[in-house]
Amino acid sequence: MRKIINKNYILYFLIFIYFKSTFANENLTQFRVEADKSIEYFEKQKIYVASGNAKASKGNFSIKAEKITAFLGKTKNSNITDIEANGNVIIMNQNTTAKSSFATYNFKNKFIILKGNNQSIESQKFRLLSKNFISFDDINKIANSEGDVKLFLSGPISITAKRINANFDKVNNNLISANAEGNVKIKTKSETISSNSAKYDSNTEIISLKGNVIIKRDRGVLTGEEGYMNLKTRKSKIVSSKSKRVKGIFKPANK
Repeated sequence: MRKIINKNYILYFLIFIYFKSTFANENLTQFRVEADKSIEYFEKQKIYVASGNAKASKGNFSIKAEKITAFLGKTKNSNITDIEANGNVIIMNQNTTAKSSFATYNFKNKFIILKGNNQSIESQKFRLLSKNFISFDDINKIANSEGDVKLFLSGPISITAKRINANFDKVNNNLISANAEGNVKIKTKSETISSNSAKYDSNTEIISLKGNVIIKRDRGVLTGEEGYMNLKTRKSKIVSSKSKRVKGIFKPANK
């Protein structure tokens, strides 16, 4: 059985769905869904479908999209377990914003998956972009991304790679560390760096580099198998391997 809630085509629609929260220290909690066109309830499938500039919200969490589907559990009086969003998706949770053309969110695990040609997760301290997908574990604060990934840090510093995994602080969502793999490119104000892989540690502000490392700065080029860059002191270092020596090319300034 399907129930449709509508009124003309562009008016504002609102329903309130009450359920027991899956989060600790919360009792009966209000979940709100809004849409410009319609809200449909499919009783057999136990889903709500909101269409036309739809919005769903609960506490600090909110999601906007052209279409939002809310899935309920299979038992009677069950909670909403998952949300699926399509078209111009914007997810906001405290100081973090995620954008994509398609997204899913699981309330129990607080797990977001973003898919499409372009998606992003952004806070005051960082911005993560991908052309394939981004997943974000909001409990353990871990993001995984693939497909021409770009990570922008303060500085300004940018890291691009085929894959980037990042860990965040559980209180403020600040970036703690990031691992980049595959055709890694790093740009700062004065350096351009490339390597097979790189690891960033926000506590030390050091980027560790491995595999075919090339550091270009001013008129000098350093090459080797391993190295690091200290973003605080601006010091760079290249380390040799058993099979390859460290190399440096320095061009004199033109007089």
